[in-house]
Amino acid sequence: MAVAKWEVQLRPVNGLTDADRQAWALLEGRAVEPNAFMSPHFVLPALKWLEKGKPPVLLWVERAAGCLKELVAVGVFRQSLGTRTFPWPHLTAFQCEHSYLGGLLVDAGAVRPVLEAIQAFLSRSGCVWKGLEMPKVHTTGRLAETVVALSGQRGQAAQLLGAQERAMLTLDQCGEALLREQLGKKLNEVNRCMRRLEEQGAVTWHCLRKEGIPEKSIEEFLRLEHMGWKGESGTSLNSTDAGREFFRDMVRRFDADGHRALFTELRLNGEAVASTCNFVSGTMGFAFKVGWDPEHRKLGPGMLNEVEFIRKARSECGDLKEFDSGASADSFINRLWPGRRDLGLLLMPSSRMASMALTAAQRLRESRQARRPNPEIDAIITEVKA
Repeated sequence: MAVAKWEVQLRPVNGLTDADRQAWALLEGRAVEPNAFMSPHFVLPALKWLEKGKPPVLLWVERAAGCLKELVAVGVFRQSLGTRTFPWPHLTAFQCEHSYLGGLLVDAGAVRPVLEAIQAFLSRSGCVWKGLEMPKVHTTGRLAETVVALSGQRGQAAQLLGAQERAMLTLDQCGEALLREQLGKKLNEVNRCMRRLEEQGAVTWHCLRKEGIPEKSIEEFLRLEHMGWKGESGTSLNSTDAGREFFRDMVRRFDADGHRALFTELRLNGEAVASTCNFVSGTMGFAFKVGWDPEHRKLGPGMLNEVEFIRKARSECGDLKEFDSGASADSFINRLWPGRRDLGLLLMPSSRMASMALTAAQRLRESRQARRPNPEIDAIITEVKA
């Protein structure tokens, strides 16, 4: 029986074959941490339509046994000569303006040996890059925990910085009881808004996935997401040709691969007044963006759409375990979705010198933080002196 070897290489994105792209998509389905934003269906359209300048490289890891090879890890990285956070040449994970989760795709059955192989690759003699910088990583997930453990064993201190909470939804908890628990008496107000909307015509709710995403729904989403402040500020997908084409391309790719695009729509007289776009990776759903018609602002169509999703999620998404909101700390979704997980910046040095540089940078940050004025303490001191 052939002994497995772990082969790590940096590859250009434009050198991928159809077989490579298929292997990447299959790896996504068995990754230890599901991540739609590391899917080839997200990354490749983002690189094609949104990125300018020098393209990133792929960190490509294969398990080789005899003449057989299997893809077991993929990362997408830019080459950096150093930053204040990581003051040494390193690879920093690709993030476009629409990326809400970072890290690596790693086969669930090969996490430790893959990370050991990556560290060995980066620490080999002559390698310019002295570690990895990965934003928006699940801080208590298996990837981060394994990186920290392996780095500690090598005497190279990995760091997790700036953890922030992300709202999560556990699908088997969904239903009326969860809505009542999260919203309390406000649920009565939400239900009143639904009744008032129904006074204007026939109101229906739809979860679009199993039968595919119609072109009309793609265009309706672009229209709704462009309405209101996003269109006014030029930050909607529909604000630029590149944004529109990125979205269309991405949705079609996810949809063509086992119907992994998921839209929800609240319709009034057959026309969408609120829509959400989501993607499926493994057993997890990932919220992407929302849109709603400001003409019905007073009735909160976006909220009504989300409430209906919680009511019907178990029946519509029975194959999924969790949903990642992708939401910021000030989003209304935090009131609806009770689950939480922390995301932070993971720094993985691959040499003692890089580790020392990270430690020095961290101490400098702590020193500067300690010297910053603290209004509360200054007020106490002023009061004591008085």
